[in-house]
Amino acid sequence: MKQLLRSLALLVFVVLLMACGGTAAPAAVPTAPADTAAPVATDAPAATTSSTGAAVDKTKLSAELHVYNWTDYIDPALLTAFEKEYGVKVIVDNYDQNEDMIAKVRAGGSGYDIVVPSDYAVDIMWRAGLLQELDKSLLPNIVHNEPTLLNKYFDEGNKYSVPYMYGITGIAYNKKTFPTAPDSWSTLFDLANAEKYKGQFSMLDDEREVPGAALRYLGFSLNETDPAAMKKAQELLIAQKPFLAAYNSSDVNRKLSSGEYVMAQAWSGQAMQARNGLGDSFAGNPDIGFVMPKEGGMIWMDNMTILKDSPNAYTAHVFMNYMMRPEVAAQNTSYIGYLPPNKDAIPLMDQKVRDLYAEGFAPDAEVMKRLEWAVRNEKTKIFSDVWTAVKGQ
Repeated sequence: MKQLLRSLALLVFVVLLMACGGTAAPAAVPTAPADTAAPVATDAPAATTSSTGAAVDKTKLSAELHVYNWTDYIDPALLTAFEKEYGVKVIVDNYDQNEDMIAKVRAGGSGYDIVVPSDYAVDIMWRAGLLQELDKSLLPNIVHNEPTLLNKYFDEGNKYSVPYMYGITGIAYNKKTFPTAPDSWSTLFDLANAEKYKGQFSMLDDEREVPGAALRYLGFSLNETDPAAMKKAQELLIAQKPFLAAYNSSDVNRKLSSGEYVMAQAWSGQAMQARNGLGDSFAGNPDIGFVMPKEGGMIWMDNMTILKDSPNAYTAHVFMNYMMRPEVAAQNTSYIGYLPPNKDAIPLMDQKVRDLYAEGFAPDAEVMKRLEWAVRNEKTKIFSDVWTAVKGQ
């Protein structure tokens, strides 16, 4: 773990300071079975070569690709560019919790090809037989990813997933309300403070994030499963709940930007979006800041995967490889504001985003020491029980 944290801290350092960089040249993509869905009609050459040298047989592409992704988690312009290049229309639906996504696809026949589960959720899904093994020969751009973000505990060897984005969970706040940056989860959990800002702040709608933050505030690991500790976290959350505007994972970025929320538990990218805006969707607010509380918090990574019952696996591989092109990853990361696992995208990113990373929207070496990955095992089922009890109040 210490080596992992040092490696991740080095990656963030590179994000902040690297001024130039190169990309490795991947091998050509060999032939693969065509998708079962109707292929796209095109007058373009049957086989084309992308800017990264990966050959794509357009006769094997489907007309559409269906992606199930987190809200505000991809630059729409990239979908248009992909369609222009390959003739495939990408249709994106959104979810706000891993558990909701898993429940929807578990029964089969969801119609989705690609889903983007978080770390522990990848582990759940491949063990449940929901994901298909990836054909690495169709994913040469995986070489652009930071090596320390590959081969993680939830998918050793990256048999089922490739990194999409990673981030941290902390407190987003309005500097006009808090001229001095808050430095503790007590900003959200202290009942006197909660009453002062009643209806003006939110917690994520997430059964691992919210109890995890409460546990860190109480001095425990966010993976603590001792019943006594979990009872304390549950009691704290129930006491806090009447003062919340909502449990919100979907549009907390917009509500922070508009001033409706003065603070919120938020993913780092949501805070970045609240600060910068999100394309034509909404304007940013220069008064939004982001901090990791002194008690520490969560680091996580979301990953692209292909569902076992996807009829468009070839097209899904082509799309995933496209998203790992350094120039594409740089554009996507600059737009959504999370942290890129793609090391070769870093020097291509907008300087404004890299400057905000340095301001605190990305972890430095000191912050990295206070971060934990969420784990999932038989004992962590207690998080679902606690969350049910809190949401039921």
